[in-house]
Amino acid sequence: MNTMQVSPLFKVSPNGPVASKGGDLVHLRQGQLDGGCGPYCVVSALITLGLMDRDDVVENMHTWKGSERKGRFRDALYAFGVYSNEGTNGDDLLWLTDNYKRAGLKAEHIKGKKSHVFDCVAGAVASGELPIVGVEWPGGGGHWMLVVGYQGEEVGEGMQLTHLLCLDPGQEAPKASLWNAVLEVYKSDGSSIHQGPITSNFWGMDGKVTKCQVKDTVILSLASKG
Repeated sequence: MNTMQVSPLFKVSPNGPVASKGGDLVHLRQGQLDGGCGPYCVVSALITLGLMDRDDVVENMHTWKGSERKGRFRDALYAFGVYSNEGTNGDDLLWLTDNYKRAGLKAEHIKGKKSHVFDCVAGAVASGELPIVGVEWPGGGGHWMLVVGYQGEEVGEGMQLTHLLCLDPGQEAPKASLWNAVLEVYKSDGSSIHQGPITSNFWGMDGKVTKCQVKDTVILSLASKG
């Protein structure tokens, strides 16, 4: 039997995914902030967690004071060049999230074997955390996406997870689901989709399948109070 788990942090709407807390639209299409995919995912996560206001981000970022938390965050975007579309790695994203630590934001960068990263991403979704997953393309280059769910199949008395359901900043917001891109990582028997160094598939709204490799994840959450 096929099964699917989606994050409780999001809800569907006619305009795209919204935060369960507050109801703000969370998807940011690259070009709205003129930056890279990683920082877009971080901002979407901060909106989802209620630490940023979407309208404020889109309309007022240039007016933020550098002495305030959100102003320091904006200045960090400038500092590592995302406005010229330079790539960002996991350490860059951690550095960016440092600005919200005192607001209760927790961030962890996990890298290593695909199986470990995949399990951590799925576990984060199930726990109500927000994983941003990094993939590598054939020939080099990479991409970041916010993971909103996963899919798997029941195998005997267990579950084999197979797909990650993603909100990709490189594409338009989905209107009838929480995700606009899919990472196909495992078959139902637990084997990789492909052999060799690039073992997974990616597809987006156009359905075009591209090989990729799951490399790492930055998992964001709010520290519990009390």
